[in-house]
Amino acid sequence: MNIEPRLLKRAGLAALLLAGSASACFAQEKITLRLADSLPAGHVIHELVAKPFMELVTKATNGQVTFQHFPSEQLGKAKDMAQLTALGVMDLAYIVPSYSSDKFPLTAVGELPGIFETECQGSLAFYKISHNGGVLETKEFGPNQLRPLVTIALPAYQIQLATGRVIKSAKDLEGLKIRTTGGAMDLMMRSIGGIPVRMAAPEIYESLTRGTLDGMIFSYQSSVSYEFGKLLKSGTEGQNFGTAIFTYSMGESKFKSLPENVRKALVEAGEQTTREGCKRFENGELAATDKIKSQGMKVIEFGPDDKKVFDAAFKAVAEDWVKDLDKRGKPGTETFKAFTDALAAGH
Repeated sequence: MNIEPRLLKRAGLAALLLAGSASACFAQEKITLRLADSLPAGHVIHELVAKPFMELVTKATNGQVTFQHFPSEQLGKAKDMAQLTALGVMDLAYIVPSYSSDKFPLTAVGELPGIFETECQGSLAFYKISHNGGVLETKEFGPNQLRPLVTIALPAYQIQLATGRVIKSAKDLEGLKIRTTGGAMDLMMRSIGGIPVRMAAPEIYESLTRGTLDGMIFSYQSSVSYEFGKLLKSGTEGQNFGTAIFTYSMGESKFKSLPENVRKALVEAGEQTTREGCKRFENGELAATDKIKSQGMKVIEFGPDDKKVFDAAFKAVAEDWVKDLDKRGKPGTETFKAFTDALAAGH
């Protein structure tokens, strides 16, 4: 794994913290794990996923393990979380692999538009291929020295616009600057004529207010958490323009340094949180959508012809994504097949 020098400096500062907790490797000694994220305090992802996960681990270890939470990019930028976690700057973190799509190109398989129907279907299929010798474990997380514990597919993303342009058909989206997370979402946006602008979620609000961004592809629950509702003029409903996969992951070296009972608790809590957390998101997206609409956002109504445009675009995106990875020597075909097989099998 290639590490940027600026991140190595940050890791050096973290060494003092790590040295003080070295004795935590003994089984019955109290352990405090530092969990970092890029989310504002009270964000729905922390409330529905991270908090229940931490509670499960603490309960399973009878209080042996507790957590210290560092929100709002206190320990590092969103795009750097994967590398910083592998380096040990934090013990585990909220990581969106597509923020580092150069290092995690294969994980975008879970973000392809229209590839699954429900959050739980996508979350559990992704969990399967990122654990127990699955292709994402062996080809991406392992080589990047990360151990994914929780994997969640966010609700199907909708196009949400802060521009006053009236959208009556798919063609009206052409030329709009839309925030994406990179990877497959960039391909999808280009395929329908939009201009993808890759950026992390904490940067969206300012870009919308300045007019340098027309909108974003996002879930409504996340829009509520970031208070985008008051800026939005229009948005889609019931579409599937892709999603974002996020994980709560631990550096592999840190994971291996922990006592066996703690490792077991982390793994079991991670799988349980994946199964339960995706369901919480499914239930919460409807309420979030209603809240955003109550703040003045108008629903964009697309017709049957537009649906054909989107379906054709989504199919082309998946095919291009696979071909591009195969051409670069990456297992695109293998990853796509593994994920679609896992979706078909159900879990």
